[in-house]
Amino acid sequence: MAIFMNKIVLSSFMLATIFFTLMVGVESAFDFFKVKVVVTNMISLNQLTVHCKDKTHDDGSNTLKPGESHRFKFVPDPFGFASLWFCSFNWTGASHNFDIFVEKRDINCLNDICLWDIYASGPCKIDKEMTCYPWNS
Repeated sequence: MAIFMNKIVLSSFMLATIFFTLMVGVESAFDFFKVKVVVTNMISLNQLTVHCKDKTHDDGSNTLKPGESHRFKFVPDPFGFASLWFCSFNWTGASHNFDIFVEKRDINCLNDICLWDIYASGPCKIDKEMTCYPWNS
């Protein structure tokens, strides 16, 4: 009976080890597909508080001095659901929201890096050219 139990324990340990090894490999493979978003405070003389999240992840609140940047990364939904990340932007006397990553609009960011300059008038995406957008209503 003891030999049988030892085989079960050993088999369970081996399966757990194989599973863990495969999951670490899968996680590393998903790193290849990560999208990076960089937001830069271009609002002169004002600190900018940025808080970004999607429906299941929260990047937290970050305060940026003029000219400073914040970066976060994520893996777009692999099951075909469109990824959406939205942010609130707050500075003295103003508060706005913007969808910082919309998969259909942003899937072709340069080298999987979406660069955004944040101005008081709205965010501007920096890629082959600069495209500015209005704040969400």
